[in-house]
Amino acid sequence: MNFFRRIYSFDYMGHKRWWFTISAIIIGAGLISMFVKGGGNPVQGLNYGLEFKEGTRVTVAFEKQPTLGDVRQILADAGYADAQIQETPNVSGTDLKGFQIQTTTLSTTEQDKVKQALNDAFTIAKPSGTEVYSLETVGATFGRQVVSSSIKAVAIALLLILIYVTFRFQWKFAVGAIAAEIHDLLIVVGIYSLTGREVTTATIAAVLTILGYSLYDTVIVYDRIRENQPKLSRMPYGDMVNVSIWETLTRSINTTMIVLFPVLCLDLFGGATLKDFAFALLVGILSGAYSSIFVASPILTVFKEREPQNRKLKLAARSDQR
Repeated sequence: MNFFRRIYSFDYMGHKRWWFTISAIIIGAGLISMFVKGGGNPVQGLNYGLEFKEGTRVTVAFEKQPTLGDVRQILADAGYADAQIQETPNVSGTDLKGFQIQTTTLSTTEQDKVKQALNDAFTIAKPSGTEVYSLETVGATFGRQVVSSSIKAVAIALLLILIYVTFRFQWKFAVGAIAAEIHDLLIVVGIYSLTGREVTTATIAAVLTILGYSLYDTVIVYDRIRENQPKLSRMPYGDMVNVSIWETLTRSINTTMIVLFPVLCLDLFGGATLKDFAFALLVGILSGAYSSIFVASPILTVFKEREPQNRKLKLAARSDQR
């Protein structure tokens, strides 16, 4: 009971520097990891999935499903130990499970060699008389285009959020909201770099979902701040924000927990594709719940406390405390 009393009466805005420091340490660790792994280029400091890389990509299903280790061993024996392999459902529009294999760009002879090695070891499936086997060569331009499109999608989402919050509240609220969104984005990207997890198109979809969730949580707090501002106009701005957080804390905790439990189940028990999506959501939801209280609200408070009327109230409160 004492713990709950403390979190519902804690001076969140009085410890702004602590929250900024914690976020800076986590984000800094992620950025350093990206720079080191990328050889000075942070964009290259992530472990990109097959969709982002150049090379030859093979999609295949077999009559009897082998293990991932078996397929990797056959390719290693054929001279392609560095091939990237992942299991995939519904291969080539069928209901068969199979594999997606990516190697460096192969010549026609090398392509035939890979196909023959796979067929000899496992026998390629022919559910309707046609082999479930497809091959495509992806150039570096395609990989760069996918990365560029992903960055554009995130940038457009942030711009729309900036416009929405500015019109609904004011630009000082928008700055806090955008800072929280960028904070969550950097946290997710940094965690992916630190853990070496593969970045896939499912990760990009999860990041865009996270931006929406984080904004929703931030807007809940902002709405209460706007409602309380005329009611508590004689209170220092930071104290008024604290009251607003206390009043919305139960809702924020309940929302986070309700969303977190199914996502956690997906991460633990889902398939490979779902796990990629769920892990990014898991990190983003936790970061979003944190940023609405410990990033967006403190940044708003910093801006608002510089306004003349709020500065006077803050100075008066300090004088009374003395």
